Formats: sequence, C-alpha cells, structure tokens
Amino acid sequence: MGRKKNYDRAKLIEGAMEIFRDHGFAGTTSQMLVDGLGVNRFSLYAEFGNKQGLFDAALEHYNNVVVERNFGPLESHEAGIEEIRRLLEFFASASKGPASGRGCLLCNTAVEFGPTDPSGSQFVQHYFKRLSKAFNKALANAKSDGKLRDSVALKEEADFFTSATLGLFVMIRAKAPAKIIENAAKMAIQHLEGLCI
Repeated sequence: MGRKKNYDRAKLIEGAMEIFRDHGFAGTTSQMLVDGLGVNRFSLYAEFGNKQGLFDAALEHYNNVVVERNFGPLESHEAGIEEIRRLLEFFASASKGPASGRGCLLCNTAVEFGPTDPSGSQFVQHYFKRLSKAFNKALANAKSDGKLRDSVALKEEADFFTSATLGLFVMIRAKAPAKIIENAAKMAIQHLEGLCI
C-alpha cells in the first residue's frame, strides 16, 4: 500500500513557480524549495523526479495561468489596437507593482538559459511564438477593420511588439527606474499609433 500524500501537488507547483521566479533555476537550491514549500525532499523528488521536473511543471503552470491572465485579452478573437495599447500601459505600470524585481518567469528563463533548453519542452520558444501570434492577430484584426495602414507589415510589427514587451520584462526584473520603463512603453505606444489611420 502506497504512502498517503500529505501535500497538494498544485500548491507545490504554485509555490515553486514563485520561488523560481524570484531566484531563477540556478539560484534556487533544493533546500530553498523544501523550506519554501514546507514539504520534505523525498516527497518533492517522488512527485517531480528532480529539480528540473519541478521547474518544468512551474513553467507550464506559469504559461497556463499567468501568461493566460496577462495576454488573454490580446489573444481574444476581437483583440485590436486598444488591447495592445492596454497591455503596454499595464506593463509600464508594473515597475511600481509586485512584479518589480521579479519580471516574467519565462522571460527570466530565456535570459538565464539562452538557447539551451534542458527540459526539451521548448517552453521559451513556444512563449515567444505565442506572443508574436497574439500581436499579429490583433494587428490583423485592426487592419481588416480599416484602422491600420495598408502598408503595415503584420509579422514584422508583431515581432517588434513581442521584443518590446520582453524588453519591458527584463527592465522590470532588473528594477530599472520606473521612468525608463514608462518611457519605453510610451514610445512603443507612439509607434503603434503611427501605424493607425
């Protein structure tokens, strides 16, 4: 008869997501996870195999919950210029909120690992594609609604807004002065407005 679990898997993943977001993969020790999650090492390894397994679960959870919450409006079928503007304004203000010094777990992971993906799951590459696709769709909607100039290159602009957003995340993580982050978002919004009719 198996040993009864005295922990909630979903809560472990949620807690680990926050720890990894604060400290990164390399900066998070097994002891930090044990202490922060209130579960013994045996249980962690029995549930997730190793630290990488828990990290992968945290990345997946972050993508399904946090990215969905932040980018869901941009991914809606009706999204357009206003959703892009609101998103940039939201991240401009994030430098003064709870994300300051933390940034985005997936963006932090891209910076930490570069092109290497120890999991083999391509979380970061899927994230980049997801963002670019969302911006592309919103811009395409605006174009079909007659709100965007015909000459606008949708894919190129979507990639620009993806990189601008990721740049904001890096600055938020690094606790760049709020004014710099606000100015960067403001210029991205001005660029967006310049694409409109």
